[in-house]
Amino acid sequence: MKKTVSYWLIALWFLVMLISYWIFLPPINIFSVAFWLFVLEGLALALAFGGLALLSLGGKVQQVTFQMTGSRARKVVSAPRPTFGKVLSAISFAIAAILLILGASTFLNSRLFRAKSYANVIKVKDADFASDFPETDISHLALLDRSSAKKIGDTYLGTIDKVSQFGISDDYRQVTIGEQPYRVSPLEYKSFWKWFSNHKDGIGYYVKVNQTTGKAALVKLDKGMKYSDSEYFFNDTLRYLRLKYPTVIFGDPSFEVDDKGNPYYVATTYKPKFMLTSNDPTGAILLNAVTGETKRYDLNDVPKWVDRVFSANNVISRVDDYYTYQKGFWNTVFSQTDVKKITDSYNYISIGSDIYLYTGITSATADSSNLGFILVNMRTREVTNYKLASATETAAQESAEGEVQEKHYEATAPTLVKLDGKAYYLVSLKDAAGLVKSYAIVDAEDYQQVTVDNDIETLITKFTDSDTSALSGVADNSGEAKKVKVITGVVDKLASQMISGSTVYYISSSGEIYKVKATTDTTDKLPFLAVGDEFKGELQDDNYLTKFEVTNQE
Repeated sequence: MKKTVSYWLIALWFLVMLISYWIFLPPINIFSVAFWLFVLEGLALALAFGGLALLSLGGKVQQVTFQMTGSRARKVVSAPRPTFGKVLSAISFAIAAILLILGASTFLNSRLFRAKSYANVIKVKDADFASDFPETDISHLALLDRSSAKKIGDTYLGTIDKVSQFGISDDYRQVTIGEQPYRVSPLEYKSFWKWFSNHKDGIGYYVKVNQTTGKAALVKLDKGMKYSDSEYFFNDTLRYLRLKYPTVIFGDPSFEVDDKGNPYYVATTYKPKFMLTSNDPTGAILLNAVTGETKRYDLNDVPKWVDRVFSANNVISRVDDYYTYQKGFWNTVFSQTDVKKITDSYNYISIGSDIYLYTGITSATADSSNLGFILVNMRTREVTNYKLASATETAAQESAEGEVQEKHYEATAPTLVKLDGKAYYLVSLKDAAGLVKSYAIVDAEDYQQVTVDNDIETLITKFTDSDTSALSGVADNSGEAKKVKVITGVVDKLASQMISGSTVYYISSSGEIYKVKATTDTTDKLPFLAVGDEFKGELQDDNYLTKFEVTNQE
């Protein structure tokens, strides 16, 4: 009977460990702290269950007689037999040894002892903002933050089949498709029972929101996604990858789509940089969400359509270490010579087909000024420091809010833009309901200079000669695009003047006066416009015309 109890305890130990592995999915890798925590859990349970088994196994207990000190009396007690006691002692010793090794490894490989090693994990290239920072491509300007994209995307849920069975994931991850910035998010099952009823067909849609125009689309797949974060059992993305790669250290899979719109989950692989501490990316595993096919890539071989191999936390941590510990740990405590730090705010911008994280670099005193900007490629972790004395992102937000303080708008995290060679912060201003009501451009070098406008195209036009037509009809937070009024007419009178270095043409037609700003992208026919010519354009604020055409010139 007592041996039966012991066998049941052993079976229970295996069951508990199996459930624990199923839930936490630690890699079977000696360089993983999660693995050693799993081992400690197993040893602690073995010690506890061993104690219970000890009480139940009479065959493992012996009667020992002790001579009472100072007396002829003897005391008979029960004690474990040496072999069983040695096992429990060995388990206790193993627990203590693992804890000691983990603690010592963490302590000896901390920034206290290896500050300069942490500082040198990355290399930073210095550059000049005015000459080296790329001019902002207005057609690829990411205007929408995550919350605004979510408001727009969620309005499309009612258009799908079986709407009661699905919701839209809160991911809304920023990616580039082609060279256009988007927020993408898959549908998800609302509950276990709704998964049980629908998982054979898979998830047939995902949402993408254009961050430039604000227009959203519900993408219908030819075949449904059978692998996602809302799946259960073996098709859950994390569990599926763990069982296929049991020894690999990787992070939580994130949803992305390739340039053809095919859905994938990307899991970044890691390896500790210093013994068991400070994990750093080594590559990525790509999981086709429809077929379940996977492929592991080294860092240099990751496909270019993958936008985010490095996490924001990893990037910010490495950049912070670089600027903090160049002269060792104790320098950060006492003299703080040449110690810099990143600002509290960061955001993403799209350049070409890549996503970049940017943040400001400020002094250790953390005042309202930046020493420059850090730009980090999220696929390669190439880091460039653009030197420019400027205001911090927080100072820019506060300045924008102050410009419309009577309306109590809240500024979003600013987007760094370069317009006609000059640095600005572009800020969206939201009301209490979280709807974008206005936009502000803050001079990065003089944050007291703030320009606010309800129309983004009109606002941008005040700072650059670049074509802003890509911003025409930008959608609001409801997901509905602003209606664009097309104006046609005949020139009755014509005049022009220079405004901020740009030529503005004034066209009188049928009692109305329209304005056209000359840019590098306007029609070559514009300088030859004459009375009697026919024209067409899209009406914007302040009677400006965009997409201007002269329709009768040959």
